[in-house]
Amino acid sequence: MSFALSSFRKDLARWRQDFMATLIWVAIPLMLGGLITILMGSEVRPHGVLLLVDEDETFLSELVVGAYSSGELGEFISVEKTDFDDGLERVNEGEASGLLVIPQGFAEAFIESEPVTLTLRTNPSQTILPGIIRNVTEILLDAGFYAHQLFSDEIQTLTSMTEEPSDAQVAAMAVAIQNKIESVAPRLFPPAIAIDVVEPPHAEPSPPLALLFMPGVIMMAVVFAANGLASDFWREREQGTLRRLVSSPALLGEFLAGKALAAAAIIGLVGGVTMVLGFLYHDITWVHLPVSLVWIAVSGVALFAWFSALQMLFSNPKTASLISMMLVFPLLMAGGSFFPLAVLPDWIAAIGRASPNGFMADRLTTEVTSAAPVAIDLSSWVIVLAGAIVGLVICGWRLRTGFARA
Repeated sequence: MSFALSSFRKDLARWRQDFMATLIWVAIPLMLGGLITILMGSEVRPHGVLLLVDEDETFLSELVVGAYSSGELGEFISVEKTDFDDGLERVNEGEASGLLVIPQGFAEAFIESEPVTLTLRTNPSQTILPGIIRNVTEILLDAGFYAHQLFSDEIQTLTSMTEEPSDAQVAAMAVAIQNKIESVAPRLFPPAIAIDVVEPPHAEPSPPLALLFMPGVIMMAVVFAANGLASDFWREREQGTLRRLVSSPALLGEFLAGKALAAAAIIGLVGGVTMVLGFLYHDITWVHLPVSLVWIAVSGVALFAWFSALQMLFSNPKTASLISMMLVFPLLMAGGSFFPLAVLPDWIAAIGRASPNGFMADRLTTEVTSAAPVAIDLSSWVIVLAGAIVGLVICGWRLRTGFARA
């Protein structure tokens, strides 16, 4: 075992000198995960500004102003009064979603049932908010038309009065308005449908989408690190280390064991940085951290072993590196590093979980989202450990059958 420890220390020392590669393995997934977390964790709600030129300045025009900024509509639109020249300039510069002009004589034209034109200019660089403003304006005009038709007699009575109405006239008008409202209420406000509310069975809340991204991002760092570490066999071959080892099977086995231990340490560090930050951000209970770190370290050794076996199939390091990198990105796509497996269609998620890193990311998701202190089942540990051992055995076989002597 002394030779295995020497090999372990030698690899750690060499990769410590090449710290820029390790930094890249950490930085790329960390930046991607940070951007995704910010996007998924922030609630973006569109909000626009409607500039209003009220040339009428009457009670009816004030009602129009209030209609745009009341209730839930006020969460999307802010109304600002301005003059026409300033409003037109701001809309043309993209500082507002629309400009509405209420002309002088609007209230009088409405009462007299005469034509009146409201001018609405919208921002062509926006689509959603100008459409909302346009639809609300059309609804207000339709509502005003039907209200005038319904209460035309009362409006005519008010406009024909030369003196202030008496209490009796006001009461009679109120009764008439109330009777009309009651007569049209069944058409405007149909009876509510009786609904029996049945409580659904209690279910645990689903994890936030940003949290579901975290395991895939961590496995991205692990895949990058495992693929980069696998190229170290080519470096050992070029330095002549492997030719001296193949003559002693015992030393070769310890050499591989030392490399596997070094890979576990480096991959644990690379994936652990992103994992600790994820635990802090998502407030995950720390009891899951040790199991998760061991899982990514063992998973990383398995990926390192198989990437190494793959790279040993080719005749030169450039071809080996190119082919392995061509394999990395399909693995990341399929394994949930760009899209969480939990939100994909079932058949796509099944393919992703069948990929090596997808299987590892899926079990890591189970661990960090579970209420139990240890959620990864024994069979998953056996599969990953077996994969690591088989991959290292293949590496040893390839070293003895020609790679080391080439």
